[in-house]
Amino acid sequence: MEFIWPLMLWALALVPLLWWGHRIIGRRQRYAALQFAEARLFDQLVVRPPGRQRSLPTACYLIALLLLAVAMARPVAALPIPVNRAAVVIAVDTSKSMIATDAQPTRLEAARRAARALAEIVPRSTRIGLVAFSEYGTVLLPPGTDRSALFEALERLQPQSATSMGGGILEAVRVLPGRAGAPGDRPTQLIPGSIVIFSDGVSNFGPNPEEAAALARDARVRIFTVGVGRPGGTVMRVEGQLVLVPFDAAGLQRIAQITGGMFFPATGEDDLRALSRMLGRDMGWEFTRLEASFLLMAVAGVFMLAGGALSLFWFGRVP
Repeated sequence: MEFIWPLMLWALALVPLLWWGHRIIGRRQRYAALQFAEARLFDQLVVRPPGRQRSLPTACYLIALLLLAVAMARPVAALPIPVNRAAVVIAVDTSKSMIATDAQPTRLEAARRAARALAEIVPRSTRIGLVAFSEYGTVLLPPGTDRSALFEALERLQPQSATSMGGGILEAVRVLPGRAGAPGDRPTQLIPGSIVIFSDGVSNFGPNPEEAAALARDARVRIFTVGVGRPGGTVMRVEGQLVLVPFDAAGLQRIAQITGGMFFPATGEDDLRALSRMLGRDMGWEFTRLEASFLLMAVAGVFMLAGGALSLFWFGRVP
């Protein structure tokens, strides 16, 4: 344990001084009472409570003062904090087809907004990472709880060229906790991991997406896919020519089914809320360095209330 203001620990010296002063005052009160009665009659005339009853309320007050003195020094300790150890990776398709406008204003912008909305819906303790994929998958942010960093990374997404959904899946699996090594090197107890893919479903480069999804399943990762586009695709002008930009909902559905996940055909708020409830949760305890003053002050308050209650019950007054 460390202290931010260690000089305040000198206040601990007040505790034995107060105890010593309490004993002296008690003796003086007894001596003064003896002046009004003979010693052999004193115990019959004055009913004194047992020593435990006289000392216990005072001991509670002194313990409270001791805790408050330590709290003033602002101790810092590693405290167990409940956290969600599960991790999620958002994988966003940044291929050229994502500039299509069948999802307003573009597919990429719709995917960006939906990913941000999902991150705002899930609990703040859920660790979220970000992978972008076009010709290959790129880890933009490893799983963490810093939402501002995630939102900044989402804003930096730009359309690229071809689409390698398989590469994006493999990179997303690799960045999940416990999945970086070879299958034989992975721990037997893997924490839940999920991948949420925002894409139009078209993959024309790199590893086969379904084979990559099978590897994700072997790594105990579930994939959820969110379709960004309009059924049947759309026609857009590229370099002066009209080009059909397809939307493959069936491919996205097959990828999700391989891993036991689910396909969502839209990016509406209701769909995202349903998706957030399906993401894995694994609550556990992690030690985090925090200032423990609040905890000591709370315990001190309990001791002060206990001392006051005992004094009121036994003596009919609160010092």
